[in-house]
Amino acid sequence: MKLSTGVSIVFGVIMIVLMVSAVRNRNGNIDSRFSTYLYPKFQTKGCTNCHDFFEQRLNGLSFTTHRERKAEKCVECHDHGVTGFAHADEWFARPGLYTSDMNVQQTCETIKAQMHASFKHKDKLAREMTAHLFESPRVLWGIAGATPKSGTLPEGKSEHDLIQGGLKQWKKEVNAWVQGGMTCD
Repeated sequence: MKLSTGVSIVFGVIMIVLMVSAVRNRNGNIDSRFSTYLYPKFQTKGCTNCHDFFEQRLNGLSFTTHRERKAEKCVECHDHGVTGFAHADEWFARPGLYTSDMNVQQTCETIKAQMHASFKHKDKLAREMTAHLFESPRVLWGIAGATPKSGTLPEGKSEHDLIQGGLKQWKKEVNAWVQGGMTCD
């Protein structure tokens, strides 16, 4: 009786492993899915404070603390010494790029649409996506907390408002998504 119970348990474990492998193979490597690691990171305050800035329905900063301020006035407070950028328009997140109220699918598809993915060969898109996500000072701000020259977090935010794991982990997860075909699931 004990032998058959042991065999049943081993058989059950093997079946579970095979089913999980089948699901992973059908859906792609779970580490390469946008939803696994990247979506939560795109929703951190280090990203959404800027991406929601011009969104009235999300009570963005341009409608609250920065109400009725013109872009030309931004450099009076957000000068080169604070942002590391020579011009205010270089550090703004474009309106509508993605926002905190988007789900996984919407966020991923919007990012790819902004990169004009449907008009590019997958290799070119992969190069441009990684260049943007690894080199853009605005993206680096959300990961490291500041541009290379500023040395400060925006609006006194703390480390828990930023992307967890730092640049090394970010690159690993972005590379897994890009090499996995940049699917939006």
